[in-house]
Amino acid sequence: MKQALPALVVVLAVALAAGCGNPDAARGPLTPVLTTPPGGYPLEGELPGGQIVPVSPAAMPVAKPRRTSLPEAEPAPVAVASVAEPGAEAPGKSPAASAAGSGAPAAERSPVVAAGSADVVSPRLVDAVLAEVNGEVITREDILGPLRSQMAEWRREMSAEAFDDRCRYFVDLRLRQAISERLVLQEAKASLTDPEKEELEARLDQSAKDMASEAGSRHALEGQLKGRGSSMAQEREKQRDRLLIQRLLRQKVAPDIQVTHSDLLNLYNQVRAERYEQPERVHLALILIQKGDSAGEDQARALARAVHQRAASGEDFAKLAAQFSHDPMAAKGGDWGLVTRGAFRIQEVNDALFALKGGEVGPLIETPQVFYIIKALQRQDARTVPFTEVQAKLEDEVRQAKFNEAVSKYIQQLYERSYVRVMMDNL
Repeated sequence: MKQALPALVVVLAVALAAGCGNPDAARGPLTPVLTTPPGGYPLEGELPGGQIVPVSPAAMPVAKPRRTSLPEAEPAPVAVASVAEPGAEAPGKSPAASAAGSGAPAAERSPVVAAGSADVVSPRLVDAVLAEVNGEVITREDILGPLRSQMAEWRREMSAEAFDDRCRYFVDLRLRQAISERLVLQEAKASLTDPEKEELEARLDQSAKDMASEAGSRHALEGQLKGRGSSMAQEREKQRDRLLIQRLLRQKVAPDIQVTHSDLLNLYNQVRAERYEQPERVHLALILIQKGDSAGEDQARALARAVHQRAASGEDFAKLAAQFSHDPMAAKGGDWGLVTRGAFRIQEVNDALFALKGGEVGPLIETPQVFYIIKALQRQDARTVPFTEVQAKLEDEVRQAKFNEAVSKYIQQLYERSYVRVMMDNL
């Protein structure tokens, strides 16, 4: 099966598109959104993911603590912050240390960006704890860090109110993704055996060597990563997470995916009219001669007749088009590709074209402004693409849909037996 782009890219693209609309449309009680695969990692050559599968608040179960001894997560106080640029660096302290257990006053914590002019203040805190997942915290900076450059663009292009709405929307969306990802990663790490850990580290070592080789040297690679705001350690951790998620989904989800012949036929019948019923088409080559580009209309007509005669006698049509045509496609030999009936704006050209056999040159067509010389390079009769030609593609599509659904159900199960708490006051 062909690999898809990493799902995080797709998820972020969907999120950006949604953010251009009404940011409040997707807001509501915050519950995890199930991503496929969680956190945006496709299975290697097997079951790529990429779609967001939202879960309505009513459908989500009430989180049940896995351990009753977990400490109550105290929401970080919300303080009015001074204006800061969107690109401001996050504090160096780890999110858990600075937000969850530092005990520092809220005013001493670094503020997140504020929108608009210097008169506008924002109650956002960089290290405010947004969620606790089985004792691990997710902070605001965990969510906003990857959005810094985009936030800077939004701030330049939007009003203060629109900027604030956009930021809140993405905090909400990315937090849902992060909760789902954290649940799966925790499960993957807990089920890893010592031999599997050794194998994983060996793969990571080899990957680091390959990356350094492609960059020219380890020093060059470190420089490239630094320029992107990353490091070898960070990239290694990201790849470790990817491999862990891939392994877990292969074990827990992939074996149960079954695609039947009936599934494929049902999808084919649903999409046949839209995708697979092809109208009659003709491959059009065209030469256009403008009447106004010659010394007079009679000279333009004489030229058009001479070129038409040469084309009809079998001379290379593409070369004639490149030499004489004033059409935008002249440099491509007058090739317009496959066109359907009625697609060309001049009715006389449409009628003459679809009366031709493949390889035939049509009659010289004159309009008040131009002369047209046309050739039907190839004809394709109307047809319905048979099921057998698209069966493999349909199987990929059905398998992907079943995989998305299975991953969603699996994360739902993890959620039901986990301790998940969202600090709504810190959003």
